[in-house]
Amino acid sequence: MRWMTGIVVLVGASLLSATVAQAQPAVASGATSALNLLWEQVDAQPGDFGLACVPLDDPAATYLYNAYSPFPLASVTKILIFIAYAERLEAGRISLDERVETSRLDLYNLPRTDRGAHDRFMSIYPEGTTSISLWDLAATGMIQYSSNAASDYLLDRLYPTDWDAIYAELGLSETSHPNSLTMIPLLMNNHETGKATLDEVDDLSAEQGERYLDLYIGNGQWRQDEIAYRSQSGRGTGSQFPEWDVQSAILEQQTATGSVADWVKVMEAIYADDLDGPLSYSVKAMTRAALRWHESDFINQYYVEYGSKLGFYSGGTLALVAYGRPIGGSPVISVTFFRNIPRQTYNQMVREDSVGDLAHWLNFNDCAGLGAMIDSMT
Repeated sequence: MRWMTGIVVLVGASLLSATVAQAQPAVASGATSALNLLWEQVDAQPGDFGLACVPLDDPAATYLYNAYSPFPLASVTKILIFIAYAERLEAGRISLDERVETSRLDLYNLPRTDRGAHDRFMSIYPEGTTSISLWDLAATGMIQYSSNAASDYLLDRLYPTDWDAIYAELGLSETSHPNSLTMIPLLMNNHETGKATLDEVDDLSAEQGERYLDLYIGNGQWRQDEIAYRSQSGRGTGSQFPEWDVQSAILEQQTATGSVADWVKVMEAIYADDLDGPLSYSVKAMTRAALRWHESDFINQYYVEYGSKLGFYSGGTLALVAYGRPIGGSPVISVTFFRNIPRQTYNQMVREDSVGDLAHWLNFNDCAGLGAMIDSMT
């Protein structure tokens, strides 16, 4: 299954008789190895986990855990970038017909840093494509494929953005402004400075990372040297990230962070049936369209609608914000944040999509049983 993100196709009426238990017994009951692994991590490090489950038909039953602690957001911040883009589309300040030169977009792509997301995105176009629409870059490249090159390009295209106004509109008080994601691996390791050490972390800054990114995009020689450095193989070379604890520390200090409580507000603004909500109908519709899944038999068979955004970064960050309305079920919003996951556990949780299984379990059960599960471990 493609748990990352995507667009969902509304299921046909012939499937409306399916029940949750018939749909996916293993996920609905919580009996999956991915979920067992997730609960083991929560039990081991309860302070490095935050969660919200909001049944939209019964918001009084909302469950929050560690909801006001800051967590690294990774690609989850791309939702805010998309909202800023959608608001400019609605206001007529950006045209839906705007095109992006692929040669310019490619300058933002730093090899070996986004697990091939940008390359997979660009592979959907015929060879020789010289431009794509800005909408496709935002909705497909940034949200569905989670290309960091796409999000960093769009951040530059939207500059300057009045993030304070957008945050006031959404009611956010514990989320920092989005920053470029490509600058993080450049802070961690580049051909000028080599790999960062734990002693150097406090001296690093986002401004320094943005300077490296500007050099990578705008200085041809610096770019060539960086690509050559990262093309090396073997330990101790440019292709390697620094030690796990160094990565974790950089993520905590230099990336955008946010709280579970804030991201409940973001997801409610997108998905709650509230005509007086902070986002206009058209901005909500555009954002939901970008977040919806498609080309997943599982989603098409068992959901009326499912939309999500996954964020993860080596160094132990995992984040998922999701909306699910199972066939015959009620709509649920969930927010799941992890930080400082040990390397082996992190790799296994990403491989098995533990946070995806948790979102589905919460959706199929309308958040029931969650509090007892958390209380038994914390």
